[in-house]
Amino acid sequence: MLKFFLMPKHNQQGFSLIETLIAMAISSLICIAATAVFPGLFKKIHQSYIQYQIDREVRQVLISMEKDFRRIGYCGSLSCEGEALKIDAKFLSRYPNSCIIFAYDQNLSGTWRPVKLKNKETDFFGYRLNDKKLESNRNVMNCDGNRWQSLFDPLMVKVKELRFTWHEPQAVLEMSLSVETPHLVNQRFSYQTSVLLRNLQ
Repeated sequence: MLKFFLMPKHNQQGFSLIETLIAMAISSLICIAATAVFPGLFKKIHQSYIQYQIDREVRQVLISMEKDFRRIGYCGSLSCEGEALKIDAKFLSRYPNSCIIFAYDQNLSGTWRPVKLKNKETDFFGYRLNDKKLESNRNVMNCDGNRWQSLFDPLMVKVKELRFTWHEPQAVLEMSLSVETPHLVNQRFSYQTSVLLRNLQ
């Protein structure tokens, strides 16, 4: 036998017009707030990323330079001839002490191979500031010339200052470096390092 049951009716009501308008107003306020906050947040994240990239790139170059500096003056014998360390500047440069030329016996030959040897790599190296670039070179005896290579991407890093200071009594070479990037206006990143040159003590 089929039985029928009467289910009690429940009153089902939707949102009233006022409630709907209030919900829409709250949603609009949230959207407006998000629109105002997110661009600033994304900008800060982007700036932090650029700062990280610049700092990482500069520190990698500095580590490589420090390794070179620690070798300055090394000779596999007592017969190395030449000036182990010279601090100068590119001709007509407005930045004094912005170039360093140095020597070390890279292949343990017992001599510092001079630049005058043709078709051979010498034991003289250099770093200099030139046109907002940090440049390096081998086979050099002075800070001039055109065969220098930039160590940074010029579109990312602009070098504002490079200075070398030689403290001879302590045998300490000090270097200060300041850089900027076009991607972060009015921000400068400064670095300073000191290296003990044991071979010149």
